[in-house]
Amino acid sequence: MIARSLRAGHAFTGGMQMVVMEFADPARSEFRKTLDEINFGVSYEDALRNMAARVDCPDLKFFALSVIIQRQSGGNLAEILDKISHLIRERFKLMGKVQALTGEARISAVILSLLPFFMAAAIYVLNQGYLEVLFREPVGRLMAGAALVMMVLGIVAMKRMISIKV
Repeated sequence: MIARSLRAGHAFTGGMQMVVMEFADPARSEFRKTLDEINFGVSYEDALRNMAARVDCPDLKFFALSVIIQRQSGGNLAEILDKISHLIRERFKLMGKVQALTGEARISAVILSLLPFFMAAAIYVLNQGYLEVLFREPVGRLMAGAALVMMVLGIVAMKRMISIKV
């Protein structure tokens, strides 16, 4: 929206004002605070840095840093903002694809985590004597504990494999 405003001939603050008027909270309130800071005499750079510090969003930090660098070195801000918005959209598409592709692995991890407990319950219902050995004998308790530790390690490994940062 700011890029369109700049291409239409408005100042950067005019584009920010459009964001304040058109967007919903929390974006509206953050851009309003930043615009108020600029109107009260805080430099663009400091106001944008303050906004990036208030909001823990890497995309907003990237936006603020890009505007600050452009203001210091010059260049076509509308084009820079277009490229940033394209980059952010592509990153969201990639995150959606990653979520879709790792969905099967997440379900498999849940099933593999719960399967031993369901099997133990089924064995207990069918023949209680089979599982009583695990809890009555010292070797059985040791084996059950080792199995539980390995299962926890497997769950941790599966979680690490399916959590992909974009």
